[in-house]
Amino acid sequence: MERSDIPKVILTKVDRNIECLKDFPHITKSGKWITTKDGYWTGGFWVGLLWLCYKMTNNKKYKKMAYSWAKRLEGRRFDKTFDLGFLFYPSFVLGYEVTGDEYLRQVSLDAAKTLSTLLHKKSKFIYYIVDIDGRKVGRTIIDVMMNIPLLWWAFEETGDSVYYDVAYTHSIRTIEEFIRENYSTIHVVDFDLNTGNILRKVTVQGYSNESCWSRGQAWAIYGFTLAYKTTKDKIFLKTAEKLADYFIKYLPKDYIPYWDFNDPKKSVKDSSAAAIASSGLLTLSSLSRQEKFKEIAIRILNSLSKHYLANENEDGILKHGCFHKPAGIGVDECLIWGDYYFMEALMKIRGELE
Repeated sequence: MERSDIPKVILTKVDRNIECLKDFPHITKSGKWITTKDGYWTGGFWVGLLWLCYKMTNNKKYKKMAYSWAKRLEGRRFDKTFDLGFLFYPSFVLGYEVTGDEYLRQVSLDAAKTLSTLLHKKSKFIYYIVDIDGRKVGRTIIDVMMNIPLLWWAFEETGDSVYYDVAYTHSIRTIEEFIRENYSTIHVVDFDLNTGNILRKVTVQGYSNESCWSRGQAWAIYGFTLAYKTTKDKIFLKTAEKLADYFIKYLPKDYIPYWDFNDPKKSVKDSSAAAIASSGLLTLSSLSRQEKFKEIAIRILNSLSKHYLANENEDGILKHGCFHKPAGIGVDECLIWGDYYFMEALMKIRGELE
């Protein structure tokens, strides 16, 4: 199948899901969507997919549906969770960029304001609290790097330095504590709530505490790319490039990573990590002016288009995604964020997105 034919496949799947879905698609089980009423951390990607369909086709039915689903997320803009970026950037920020609607802008700013309050003063991380063996500790994860684009956007939109300062501080601390000497990434950092001291560095969704979970690496590539785009600080560009070099070095022959680069069995792929990375690499290529990143992104997209499209009877767009391998959840399934970033990357290649 030629890549030029893929948008038709995507639109067909989206149209079918519009008719069937009552709640937010999250991951599939045996090819059928498992949904969440409140959107969990992934509801924004379904709304974002609708906005992308509207931007691509100018068909107002996608615009109408995007508004309808976005309004179901609106109340979560005050949730104390770093997932606000995932929830509100693809849904409300992208929607605002497509439509110019002040309502979408204001909800986005409300969510950004909430996110800006989640910086721990001593650890300098955006965080949440978890209970470990009866002790409450602070936790932050590599995924946050792809949530703080909500803060970069809010800074550019308002000029308020609070958004910039929080995003910049967290990004620097991520370089210091999450990135190994070889530019592989750690998944989770736990710290003492009183002192801010690091307690442990572990994985939840990766193979081992010393391994590199491929989706985390993809989040980091894209996140640091966008940090550089806003700040023009060369430390973020260097970091994004080195993270990308690691990702590329360990890709298998078909350019789609295994769920963890260090899994000795190499039996489970994660198409969502590939989709995220491809979109991030396209932006990184334009900022760094290194053509190699675009070339790899195109090879990833070609592989996804030829070998990873879900079957007609499956609800999602990309198959062979891996949500949580250690827990056995969403393994070799469709994942809504994989679908979103696949569409985003395709539209960048087509010149329909920056």
